[in-house]
Amino acid sequence: MTLTTHIIIATALSKPFFHADPALVFFIALSSHYLSDAIPHWDYRLGAVRHIEGGDIGEHEVLRDRALITTDLMKIACDIALGSAIVYLAVQPEHTIAGLLPLTLAIAGAVLPDSLQPVYWLGGRWPITWIHRFHTFMHASIRLGRDRWTDNKFILIGKVSQLALLLAALSLAIS
Repeated sequence: MTLTTHIIIATALSKPFFHADPALVFFIALSSHYLSDAIPHWDYRLGAVRHIEGGDIGEHEVLRDRALITTDLMKIACDIALGSAIVYLAVQPEHTIAGLLPLTLAIAGAVLPDSLQPVYWLGGRWPITWIHRFHTFMHASIRLGRDRWTDNKFILIGKVSQLALLLAALSLAIS
């Protein structure tokens, strides 16, 4: 699932608690990541990450190619920026620490599990290994189109489905 989608879902679910304890906002956002990963979805490809043949769904290796890593980091940064911009515009928080902190915590909780994946792939130890196993366990075993379509068709179909999810989440976030 794209980080944009995770950010939108996390914000929609945690927004009713923005005026409560900040830890609760972060926990709801973090939990929403794992729960939404249980829904069959698609992921965009990262050029520097290869699935290990015969390995579990979450077993990957990182290729040490600077150009591929740079491209992947730009793709991820754009994904986070898009999701952050959408929820910022939807929520329109006050420009104070109290107003921005809950939104920042929702975004951080939404992206944290996927942000820890490269740490595991590069040789993470406990508790990263436990977090990785839990993340892999929560992931849907059905991958929508990853090996069936080219990336352009794949992205288009994924974005259309995300648009529907976005509209539903925005209606929750605005109300």
